[in-house]
Amino acid sequence: MAKKKEESAVFEVVVVLAIVAIVALTGQVILNIDTTGTSFSLGGDITGFSVAGDDSAIPKEDFIDVGVSEIEVNPQSPLIGEPFSIKITLSNEGFEKITTPFYVEAKITPNVEGVKPTKVYSAVTQSFAPGEKVSVLFNVAMVTAEGPVRIIATSDYTLKLGDDNPSNDFLSKTIVISSQ
Repeated sequence: MAKKKEESAVFEVVVVLAIVAIVALTGQVILNIDTTGTSFSLGGDITGFSVAGDDSAIPKEDFIDVGVSEIEVNPQSPLIGEPFSIKITLSNEGFEKITTPFYVEAKITPNVEGVKPTKVYSAVTQSFAPGEKVSVLFNVAMVTAEGPVRIIATSDYTLKLGDDNPSNDFLSKTIVISSQ
């Protein structure tokens, strides 16, 4: 039994040294850890690892990613009953030119009990290349109580584009409606 523990410890040291060497050579490593094991290493047994290599094998022309990069409100603290504008900036983070028209949603939710959110939509009809940004503008006239209002912007609201990275499709911002 003592010999098996020694061999296990030696194996773990060899694995750790191999990982350190791979990280030193490539700068990147991805570990697959089994957390159901009983070993002391990283909360479980290392069941395998792979090196993140050259990403040239990824078909970049097939990756569609339109995300919400910014929400601007003018004026920044609107007055009750006064109109204000919401500018939503979208960026093409993918590798394909976006030519298909799609819809952007701005959901405006006052912090008032029982009040349903107001949803407004705008179509993005112009094409934009990878790395480029486009903006849509909403002019809003809200009569609401004083206090915070949450704005949630959603790119490609109808899921028309087949976005490969939905993690950046939403962005929220809270503004404060004031009486003066």
